[in-house]
Amino acid sequence: MNTSSMNLHLVTLALVGSTSLLGSAQAFVPWANASGSGTNFDWINGGSDTNLFGSPILVGGDTFRFFPSNFTAQSSDGHVSQTHDRIQVELLAHEGLRLEGVTFINTWAYNVIGAGSSVQGFARISVTDLNNFRTTSVTYTLPAGLTGAGELQAGPRIDLTQGDMDWTHIYLVVDTNFIATSGPGGFASISRTGDCNLQVPTPGSLALLGVAGLVALRRRR
Repeated sequence: MNTSSMNLHLVTLALVGSTSLLGSAQAFVPWANASGSGTNFDWINGGSDTNLFGSPILVGGDTFRFFPSNFTAQSSDGHVSQTHDRIQVELLAHEGLRLEGVTFINTWAYNVIGAGSSVQGFARISVTDLNNFRTTSVTYTLPAGLTGAGELQAGPRIDLTQGDMDWTHIYLVVDTNFIATSGPGGFASISRTGDCNLQVPTPGSLALLGVAGLVALRRRR
């Protein structure tokens, strides 16, 4: 990517972040590897609000793997605790390819003890198309009424294959918020355990899709 293209991408990202995504502008801690290249896409301006996720490593050419060590909301004896972080990164599909979706399904561990104790949590994937200026989002919300100790494999998955236009240059935000509320003498905690994977599936080929479309058009004729 040349310097002028990089500057244009950063300017575009700043404009989008300051208008349609105002919430993500609260803070920003760059990843140690804020820019790089995967098998089928490049990324730039990677970071998060509070750095609880830390800096990822790229696994398999398409998965950002994080190792959060303190992503926990924990409360005891009638108090409330809240923990939050928001991942932000810009993705550009390699020439001739498209981005087909994003998955953020990971382990959520909870422990709820005592009357009046509860945990809440959500993870939301938001995607802005920087070429066509459209947005889409999907939210996963932790089930209400959890008690005792347990784990869930859960999270949002967003599909970018629908519609007439392909997603090739996107601004990606993954927002996670945990709240733990304990009753008198009680205890509540909600946390991410182990590593967390943000997967961008292998993009489809625009060239192949174009050929398939021509064949379908000829058949209709």
